[in-house]
Amino acid sequence: MAVRKKGKLGAKGGASARASSSASRAESREDGNLLYTANQVWAAGLGALSRAQGGGTKVFEDLVREGSRLQGTAIDTAQRVVMQAFQGAQKKVNRRVGSVKDQATETLDNLEKIFQTRVQRALHQLGMPTAEEITALTRKVDELNHSVERLARAERQARPKPAKKAARRRKAVGGEKPPKEIIPPGGG
Repeated sequence: MAVRKKGKLGAKGGASARASSSASRAESREDGNLLYTANQVWAAGLGALSRAQGGGTKVFEDLVREGSRLQGTAIDTAQRVVMQAFQGAQKKVNRRVGSVKDQATETLDNLEKIFQTRVQRALHQLGMPTAEEITALTRKVDELNHSVERLARAERQARPKPAKKAARRRKAVGGEKPPKEIIPPGGG
């Protein structure tokens, strides 16, 4: 028969048995914890599935509302981008129209100058005076008119007038006809 000896080995053997039983308890606790955690994850999944099935219409409606809001924002953004592009294109077109308009005005001015030059040359070949020549002739005519008026005034002042006319009237009143006055040629 075997006798159990108490000694150093026996003491160690007892501690070892205790340690292995406590290790097996810890393992069973860990296994229990793992099962408990897996059970909780499973329950959470079932709860999420239940909520999704029960609140699916509410979630769907929330998603529709959010999608509509995003669509409105996207439309506003798209309209803003299109307006900016349109305004940019409009500015570019206006600049080009202005440039073309300036070029057309310049071309018309050049054509007008060419036309005036050719007409003036044709009129000159026909013997028509130019505007400058007509202006010079007008000045000369005005100068001649002033000279004629001065000469006429000077001639009138040189003639004796009042004494002869008054004497003739007196004789005419008496019944006699006054003799006709003879004006020398070139004397006015």
